[in-house]
Amino acid sequence: MVTCAADGLPWVCVPDWGELRVIEDRCLRVAIWPDDPTVDDLDRGEPVLLIVTGSPDVHLIRATARRLADAAMVWAHYDLTITSARIADRGTAPYSAQLSPDTAARREILNGTAPR
Repeated sequence: MVTCAADGLPWVCVPDWGELRVIEDRCLRVAIWPDDPTVDDLDRGEPVLLIVTGSPDVHLIRATARRLADAAMVWAHYDLTITSARIADRGTAPYSAQLSPDTAARREILNGTAPR
């Protein structure tokens, strides 16, 4: 689960099994430790990107969060309303296309060696 911190940088939070549940067709519920920086991001209204793997695909799920008042236990509970969902295109890693206009020579930078 990726949010955007107040300084504009991405922040990653990995909910454990059981802390992310499907509630309805387009609604998920997540529980997060109340002192996790993600809580600040969600309370500010930052959008959420969930990256879910289901071999062989990677699913990109965008959502908005709404904090649940009077949630049980010490967790901060949120309903995540799914705004879009899609299967990621092959090669979601950065490509070297910016380095060369030849699209046939494109390769994933993270799978290659650094240019010298």
